[in-house]
Amino acid sequence: MGSKHFENRARREWWSLHIEAWRRSGLGIRKYCQQQRLTENTLRRWLKRLAGNETALKLEKYQTELRRERAREEREKALRKQKQRRFTVTSDVRNRASQAFWAMHVEALNWSGMELRAYAAAMQLSPHSLRKWRDRLAAGEVTIDWRAHLHPSARPAVSTSARNSQPERRLTAAEIGDPAAAKTPTRRFFSDEEKLAIAKEPELPGAKVSAVARKHGIVTGPLFRWRAQFGIAQKKRSKLARVVLPDDMPAARALRDLVRPPEGMMAVDLADGRRVFAPAGSDPDAARAQIESGDEAQ
Repeated sequence: MGSKHFENRARREWWSLHIEAWRRSGLGIRKYCQQQRLTENTLRRWLKRLAGNETALKLEKYQTELRRERAREEREKALRKQKQRRFTVTSDVRNRASQAFWAMHVEALNWSGMELRAYAAAMQLSPHSLRKWRDRLAAGEVTIDWRAHLHPSARPAVSTSARNSQPERRLTAAEIGDPAAAKTPTRRFFSDEEKLAIAKEPELPGAKVSAVARKHGIVTGPLFRWRAQFGIAQKKRSKLARVVLPDDMPAARALRDLVRPPEGMMAVDLADGRRVFAPAGSDPDAARAQIESGDEAQ
């Protein structure tokens, strides 16, 4: 642009207004130009032309510091609001909901093993209020079962059955004439194809019998029975191989010495090197004769 372009009076006034508006807005040049749909480089050239290079740099640096200060104030303000919100739980002693709320937290504090201030900070509670309610409950000033005040939908369903029935969770009481929901049958039936498919699932990599049983809402007993019925994972029983060691080997003598007679029994050595056990107080010669005659079972 030539010098005549900057000497135009209308242009100078128009850009002077934008420079003054930018200075008061507290925004950066780029952000201001995006909002006003201006060219950033053009605004910088007019700023240097109207205010001079040194003044323009100082003004831009001042605007940057001003934005940082405002951002810092906004963060501090947000932190103050957050701290105020942390301690807005009511502590009215006569309020049953408040009693149940604090009784729940006092019990959780006792079970957590944490210090009072650490627990209060973790739960964003007032340590002063938590301490007061702990003392009230310990002194017996307030007695309440906070579990009884839970909404039915928030109470855990306790059941020892393995049936896949879901507990009823109604937020409102059933109205008169409201058709009852279909109940899950107490006993479930599986076809042979379903039994075979379920019995094969534990063979998958990483699968467990207990996890498969929970998935299908059954106990592990029927699942093991189905696996045996279809012959799945029935491994052959291992057989013991008989190993005969000569009596003159040191290993054979060491193994024979390690075997101790059971309680109430005595060891009798036979002529062929074998060792048998007989009731304590028995005659060794009579025991040997009985063994040699083949009457071991008598």
